[in-house]
Amino acid sequence: MSDRRRMIITGVSSGIGLAISAEALRLGWYVEGIGRNAPALLTAHPRGSFTTCDLSDRTALSGLRLAEDQSCELTVLVNNAGTLGPVKPGKNASWEEIDHCITLNTSSAMLLSAKFLAEISGEKQLYFTGSGAAEFAIEGWSAYCASKAAVHMYASVLAKEHPELRIHAFRPGKVNTPMQAEIRATTEEDFPGVAHFVEEYESGSLVLPETVATSLLHVIDRKDEIPVIFSTSNYTV
Repeated sequence: MSDRRRMIITGVSSGIGLAISAEALRLGWYVEGIGRNAPALLTAHPRGSFTTCDLSDRTALSGLRLAEDQSCELTVLVNNAGTLGPVKPGKNASWEEIDHCITLNTSSAMLLSAKFLAEISGEKQLYFTGSGAAEFAIEGWSAYCASKAAVHMYASVLAKEHPELRIHAFRPGKVNTPMQAEIRATTEEDFPGVAHFVEEYESGSLVLPETVATSLLHVIDRKDEIPVIFSTSNYTV
């Protein structure tokens, strides 16, 4: 077996996923993106590739196959694709809005992880992009908070079921991504805490996606024990 290392990432078109892809390529990984929109970073790089799949489409995801690569020393899956979902009082969220949020943030990550555990042999690690919103009730974010709480619990259960594997959900903090711009564009009526997010952005307090990526790649290489749910800010390089 070679020292070839392979990373499979969802949600790579921008933000955290794109930054993780760039850092992994810089460090010599082979990176495979999965999602709807292929970034030039992966399609133009000799160690990059992309599979088109709408992760919110259950039929498309069910038909997705993760190709085995026996030459890999390590294979890592990062479930990063996600959506903020409906930002409004929970009583005003529609079935379609809730279903899309839960499907993309939670169900797709669960199904893809099950495929990964069943279809990929050899040394492997499994990660989920979690959120502080999984642990704090945020007015206007009922679907998002619920979806990320489920992700944290799912990672915790899998870690118990597979104690021989590194399985984690990471909290990246408030990161300067398109999702943050989406949050700032909401109204105080739908999201009472919007002013705080605007202040964080204007003061330059948001975490850079590149900082999250560097921390995650550092965690992957660590040999010591790490909590199943961790904050990337605790593992800065």
